[in-house]
Amino acid sequence: MANYMNIANPRFYCDYINYRLSRGIAQNGNYDVQATHTGNHLVGIKSGGGSEIELFDMKPYNQVTFDTSANTTKRQDHVVITLDVMGENASKKSFVAILNHNLKSAGGKIHIASSDTKGHVEAADFGSATTAAPTEVLNADTISSNIISPNEDGSTIVTFSEEDNRYWGIQFEGAGSEDATTSGSYFTDDADLKVGCILIGEYYDLPQSPDLDVKRTVAFEGVNIQESLGGHKYSTMISHGRQAAAQNKSPFVTTTSQQQVFGGRLSWDMNFSYLDSSEVMPVQWNTYNPSGDSVINDAYNLTNGGHIPFIFSCDNSQTGTNAETAHIFARFAQDSLVQTQVASNMWNVSFKIDEEF
Repeated sequence: MANYMNIANPRFYCDYINYRLSRGIAQNGNYDVQATHTGNHLVGIKSGGGSEIELFDMKPYNQVTFDTSANTTKRQDHVVITLDVMGENASKKSFVAILNHNLKSAGGKIHIASSDTKGHVEAADFGSATTAAPTEVLNADTISSNIISPNEDGSTIVTFSEEDNRYWGIQFEGAGSEDATTSGSYFTDDADLKVGCILIGEYYDLPQSPDLDVKRTVAFEGVNIQESLGGHKYSTMISHGRQAAAQNKSPFVTTTSQQQVFGGRLSWDMNFSYLDSSEVMPVQWNTYNPSGDSVINDAYNLTNGGHIPFIFSCDNSQTGTNAETAHIFARFAQDSLVQTQVASNMWNVSFKIDEEF
């Protein structure tokens, strides 16, 4: 799967949760982790392991820890996260991303479901909710009965047919057995489940490749060089960018060794020529309609320009093994989206996209 980070048809994975939070919706009561409840087979966030809002803060290197390995009961319980992502109008959802998890080490798997009834996605195993039928983008190597088992610690993205149900549930459950004589699925006893960030929304594919004058940059911005009176130069480095450890790594890093992480911030400047008006702007500007498909509708508005990070794929055909190489956690590095008309209903649009750490 040679890619060399070349731009083909790009894809944007933009998050509905942070869009709604940025427009005044409260996290508490809308984006929740169901609390530990032995009778209902639920296990929540570990004491001192972080808070609910940190699952949605777009800081994936900052993990939230769940109390899944404490004892046999909790190891057989489920972590259930409930999301209200409708807003004022029904919105389409077609992807879920779980960034910087340790599901392989914790012995966990993922179950995604939705409903227009909130109670359906608040209980373990989701009862009457509709289970999503996921397709792997990356690190969802085994999908059995629509349950996802990542092959590695790291980040996982799955897509599915568009759904406009209001309430969504993401359940983490054990994937292994306690012993040869015990039934049921268990988390491991030597690693609590950890998750860095959760995104849900509708992905958007640009309809064509960019013009040939793409500018790609790798920048070491944290390097400070000073020169002494004698002409000697001394350098300090604040950060080299991506991070990697055994069970905690930046999005789309696959190594566990800091020595094997490429440093520097990756960015692209690119122009798309002769995009149809319908691919750029919404039909109406007087009110936001999440059912539309355009650059503004599905990317630039949902991120409030450069305010909210997103997942960027430089080639939407890159899926499966080693697809991480075509993905970055990113942000628009521009205050405005300038559109230049070049023919009737045809426009040129430029993007600057920076990697986010």
